Amino acid sequence: MTITFLMVTYFVQAQELPSKPANAFAFPMGSRFVIKLIPTDSVNFDYSVIAFEQFHKTVDIWKHDELFEENGEENTIVFYLCFGTSGETDEDKGKNMQSLLLMKSYTKEKLDYTSELKRQKDGAFEVTSNIGIIPRVMGMEMWPYPFFAIGLKEFRKSNVNK
Repeated sequence: MTITFLMVTYFVQAQELPSKPANAFAFPMGSRFVIKLIPTDSVNFDYSVIAFEQFHKTVDIWKHDELFEENGEENTIVFYLCFGTSGETDEDKGKNMQSLLLMKSYTKEKLDYTSELKRQKDGAFEVTSNIGIIPRVMGMEMWPYPFFAIGLKEFRKSNVNK
């Protein structure tokens, strides 16, 4: 699994965009990327990476609306994998530093997906929990520790009857 994510990360950065649709890609910390969902059946999606760029800005955890457009291309999701903080002083901001996955969905579906973090440079990806994705809403995942990359896979319509 780790080798697959590393290879996919390399190809996302090295190939022309949009990428070929796949079930999983990995993205490095300090990046902005846009994916386009492609249905594979009535529930599951593959996705294509249609935009990718470095993003090394530290954002304010509570004030980052300007990163996202009001409307986006249908069936896309915009992500920022970056550091964020809050506080009045530099000391407060240093204490409140978090790893963030910010997202805004331009889909009609509530989605679930699997996310995995690579916490060590030469380590394996480890499954982590996530809140899912709500249509037309900004979302944020936060971790109190740094990591090198995130793997996103298995996008599927949310089963609200769980």
